[in-house]
Amino acid sequence: MAKDVAKDLMALDKALPELMSKTAATGLVPRELQAYVAPALEEFRNEMATELGMDNYAYIDKGELPSRLNGKVGGGMTKKMVSFAEAVLAWNYKNRTMLNEAADKQPEMITE
Repeated sequence: MAKDVAKDLMALDKALPELMSKTAATGLVPRELQAYVAPALEEFRNEMATELGMDNYAYIDKGELPSRLNGKVGGGMTKKMVSFAEAVLAWNYKNRTMLNEAADKQPEMITE
């Protein structure tokens, strides 16, 4: 069982950069992840509301809440998603920079 999980994680680790580049290039969620978007956002929304003191947000009639409270939930989500995207961009940029620097430092092959 643990070997299967490790194998899946290794496969994901190899596939993730390709998946991220496709997603970043197109702005679309890959087909294999689309089914997970709505439930993930719902869970994230409820977690954000809990952080703001609305523990039962999933069961509240959102139409009965003041716009300011609903806006705080959406605004908090946006702020966290932007921070996450910044971290992903920085990580990708750092890795590209390191790869370019490593390629520049390698001795050139002489072909005669």
